[in-house]
Amino acid sequence: MRLQDCLAACIPTLILFATSSAEDIPGGQDRILTRLFEEESPAAVIEHIMSYEDGDRLDLFHLARDVFVFGEWEGKDLDHLIAVVDAGIEEAMRQAKEAPREPEIIMALVDQANVMSFNLAADLAECWPGDTLVRYRRHFERGLSAGLQCVEWRIELGKGEHPLYLAYWVSGMHQLSLGRYQQALYTLNQALNHAQQFTIDSGLPLGVHPGAGFDLLLAHGYLGVALITCGETDEQYDLAIQAFRQGIEEYPDRAGDYRFGIDQLEKVRAVIIGE
Repeated sequence: MRLQDCLAACIPTLILFATSSAEDIPGGQDRILTRLFEEESPAAVIEHIMSYEDGDRLDLFHLARDVFVFGEWEGKDLDHLIAVVDAGIEEAMRQAKEAPREPEIIMALVDQANVMSFNLAADLAECWPGDTLVRYRRHFERGLSAGLQCVEWRIELGKGEHPLYLAYWVSGMHQLSLGRYQQALYTLNQALNHAQQFTIDSGLPLGVHPGAGFDLLLAHGYLGVALITCGETDEQYDLAIQAFRQGIEEYPDRAGDYRFGIDQLEKVRAVIIGE
């Protein structure tokens, strides 16, 4: 559902809007959610969360995602994560539709769905060093739809350059995984455009330069991968890797991020191109 649809359909004051924070959630929920994921089913996780009031539900859906991503247990299945996050997005949009006729409240609820959708798209991407979860084409398809939904929501919500860069980036990553290389080239070029504007706004230099910062260098590197898949040389990819390596020496405070950027780009190149 689009933001304007929620604004048009909202019901004035019939439903009270409740807010909560992570501190308001009863203790031990991380352990409960872990047990439900591990020993029961996504349906059990969703049923448990839906037994709470509206505000707590959204916090618990966010927590359930964190528990899944950062927890450890045998038989972890990305289909389970999709089921739970999809229920969370649906709940956030239901609350937005039924909220009082106040744009700030509606937009905040749509933003909750936006965050869930982006996290899902990122979690399903095959770009994370050390991540060994099995992914299938259906995971990339769902990740792509989640990423493209974020693009739409972030434009409507006026989220700014960096959030739009991230939404285009994750969408382009899934297009690479699906073998849609021309589409990925376009999408990752959009990501680079927003990363460049964000870099300008941050007062950092443009170009494939170690001083440009993590986001712009990563955007250049991903576009470099897309260029290789479309038959171009690996020059841009190599420049991004070189800038990250140079930046490790020149900017010790960014060294951890820059090493992670290299690891991520090398994994993406390996899984997409096989090199």
